Amino acid sequence: MSIKKINILLFIPSLTAGGAERVMLFIAKNLSQEKFNIKLVVIGYEDDTIYDTEGVEVIYLKHQNVKNAFFDILKLFFNYKPHIAFSSLTHVNYIVGLVSYLFPRTICVARETFVLSVRDSFKGNHKVQAKKKGFLSFLDSKISDLAHQRINYYICQSEDMKKDMVQIDKYANKRITTINNPVSEEINIKDEVPLSTPTRFITVGRLSKQKGYERIIKGLSKLTTPFIYTIIGDGTEKDRIFQVADFYKLRDRIEHIPMSKEVYRHMASSHIYLQGSFFEGFPNALIESLGIGTPAIVFDAPGGMNEIMVDGENGYLVKDDSDFVEKLTLLIHKLDNFPPKQVSSHVLKKFGWKKIISDYENFFERITS
Repeated sequence: MSIKKINILLFIPSLTAGGAERVMLFIAKNLSQEKFNIKLVVIGYEDDTIYDTEGVEVIYLKHQNVKNAFFDILKLFFNYKPHIAFSSLTHVNYIVGLVSYLFPRTICVARETFVLSVRDSFKGNHKVQAKKKGFLSFLDSKISDLAHQRINYYICQSEDMKKDMVQIDKYANKRITTINNPVSEEINIKDEVPLSTPTRFITVGRLSKQKGYERIIKGLSKLTTPFIYTIIGDGTEKDRIFQVADFYKLRDRIEHIPMSKEVYRHMASSHIYLQGSFFEGFPNALIESLGIGTPAIVFDAPGGMNEIMVDGENGYLVKDDSDFVEKLTLLIHKLDNFPPKQVSSHVLKKFGWKKIISDYENFFERITS
């Protein structure tokens, strides 16, 4: 017999800028209040919050480190007796998994955010490096394994991620479900292709090696048409990225915005979205830009790109540097063939917010039946 109203605690590290944070807040805001009692638990601090949390009960635990939140999470389980504990990001998943051992009737659901094997190979020999720095002890490894065993379900953001996880030994016997990220409910399709010149490109995301900014800049250096490239985001690789821009003498064509509450306006006023990522979980900024009606040039990589892009309809999926330049040049000269409604139609149909919320509600009801 199904539970009449399902109690869910959603756990995230913070409400600073980030795809996982935004998606978990979206879920907390939009799940049916007639079916679910929802509380969003933030490990960090209210002062760090950049998102509008109106309509959501948010509990801030005020810890810098997730491990220090163990006993506060334990108290929440005692006080609220959740039917489901749902967490996102690996370090949060494990601490919630550990606490759940004391509450065997609580269903533990974890949401992963990357294609794991690709992330690990991209980092190189990260385990050896971590050991040398003392971050990964034998005890930590055993505790992580224990927490992993307690997690009942994993949610993947893309079929790439799911296919990858089932080939990793420790996930082989886990129950894994794919639920894509949503196009935000705040998205509006722009009326027309911007008439402004020169051509405006945009990328939104963390300034990291993973995001492939260097290969985007290298490709842009081969264009013969004038352009402005807007980058919205910040991160550890900022200096390196702009050194590359200086090398290719493109610095004066790049507009950098560390953070903006008007990301959608910038996407709408741009002609083409550029994505150079070497891997993703499921790229939120890409589907939102497409949802607005701005076509994209996207390097083919694990993480749902082949589920999002439809060549010739909403842009192009490219295989390498030369293909990037070729398809970008083609798109610049054929922008009229990519009207906003056409560009947005695929992602709104497949990843529209109402569909994704329905997927989550059906999943939560099914696992508590």
